[in-house]
Amino acid sequence: MKRSPLTIVVAVLLAAIFGLMLFVFQVRRSEVAVVTLFDKMEADGVRTNPGPHLQWPWPIERVYKLDQRVQSLEDTFEPVTLPDQNQIMLLTYVGWHVSDPARFFPKFENGSISSAVTNLQGIVRSAKDEVASRHKFSDFLSADTNQMKFTQIENEMLDSVRQKVAQGNYGIEINFVQIKSIELPSSVSEKVFKRMTEERNTLVSAIQADAQEKSIEIRSKADSEASRLLSEADAQAKEIRGQGVEAMVHSLQIMSQNPELAKRIMDLTRLEDLGKDKTTWIFDPNSTGFELLRGAKPPATTNAPPHN
Repeated sequence: MKRSPLTIVVAVLLAAIFGLMLFVFQVRRSEVAVVTLFDKMEADGVRTNPGPHLQWPWPIERVYKLDQRVQSLEDTFEPVTLPDQNQIMLLTYVGWHVSDPARFFPKFENGSISSAVTNLQGIVRSAKDEVASRHKFSDFLSADTNQMKFTQIENEMLDSVRQKVAQGNYGIEINFVQIKSIELPSSVSEKVFKRMTEERNTLVSAIQADAQEKSIEIRSKADSEASRLLSEADAQAKEIRGQGVEAMVHSLQIMSQNPELAKRIMDLTRLEDLGKDKTTWIFDPNSTGFELLRGAKPPATTNAPPHN
């Protein structure tokens, strides 16, 4: 039976694709591949460069791909006894990733992420208990935020977890450790809340006392400044009053040399003041101080002859 060229081409292509699937594998940028020879990892069995790589088909070689992105781990609430005999429940959140596949793969069966998570949970729990046991209750919860040491506690947990992971030679790097949530056992909640209320009341009393002290200080400074300003104003008033009396005595001395001229000037000044607001005044002709008005005569009017 004669086969068509198209059938032969399709068959060749399928064979090539099948061959590529057997002899070539792809590594993504977020992955790293571990190649085993007869289920044993070789010294150069790690492939970190993204792109295609050659392999012998199974069962000669087998490819395991590990995700190198940051993985998240969240432990569970467990009570921790503090040095001051209080109990607290912490929930931590951990970020980690595979940093050394050559160490990670043989440490956990076929590079199992779930096995690594199970192991890390025990390490995180141990580090959390170890660090928390060195801190008193007010380092976690307090009415005064300045007493809380969240960042310090998280850094101590991070250092402890990193140290334990390095000792285990797991090929894992811990990126961060954070306290996600804090809860109190029901048996101690009422006692703790009462203590926090007392701490808050003490803090409020201290703030009120400080505010009252500052208020007294500010009021004292204000009274002192007011007294100083009043004293300066009184001194200036006395000085101005003295200058006025001195000017008045000097004016009287000058006026005493020519009483008639002085009286005339005073009458003119009085009339000038009365006429400033354009008001019509009606006085008794015999009123003192208006002699100038009695002596005034209206201007004469002349009748001019008509012009022809």
